Amino acid sequence: MSTVFDLLEREWRTLADDRSTARRLRRVCQVAGGASTLGEVEQFVRRADHESADRVLVQLARHATEGAGDELAARVLLQLLLPGTRNLARRWWALGDADERAAAAVAAVYQRIRRYPLDRRPAKVAANVLMDAARELRRTAARTAPCTPVADIGTREAEVPSSSDAASELAEVLVDAVHDGTISWGDARLIAESRIAGTRVAAIAADHGISTRTLWARRQRAERVLTRRAS
Repeated sequence: MSTVFDLLEREWRTLADDRSTARRLRRVCQVAGGASTLGEVEQFVRRADHESADRVLVQLARHATEGAGDELAARVLLQLLLPGTRNLARRWWALGDADERAAAAVAAVYQRIRRYPLDRRPAKVAANVLMDAARELRRTAARTAPCTPVADIGTREAEVPSSSDAASELAEVLVDAVHDGTISWGDARLIAESRIAGTRVAAIAADHGISTRTLWARRQRAERVLTRRAS
């Protein structure tokens, strides 16, 4: 049976090229460089710098939460956050098999999108939604069984926080630290992807075209800053 991710991707192939559907989100398309389809909106966000991409996500969040909320805007925002949502699904083994984890991760992210507090968090939408969803999944996992994934750190390995409570606390610290300017969104994402989502540092480094050692050192610096902030 196909996972929810397969179903979403199949649905997206239909939505992506439908110009009449895109016209329902005209303002979003304008912010996304004048895109004429939702597929072009996705391409713009994937290729844009963080600030330009975030402006599109903010516009989608506004549509998804104002008034009764626009389900299409929420669906597009969910599509743009699918890479992070997949990481969350891979992370939480206590939530069940692959289909169950996928369904739980998608539900958590979608709920955070529909309830996104744009007035309090008017930027860094992707980081905020995914971190909030991670906290929700941790609470769910804590009611079933503890998860203790291992993240690859350069040439050696180290455990991610072994209890769901500890992992939840880390997510909260990252959100707060980004909001008060202690660390950058990029550093928070690096820590979240490697420490929480369980993505290998080597894989993250390859995606960004930098060395694993450089990324490892960057994470160490950011974590030292967080430690000083907490002391």
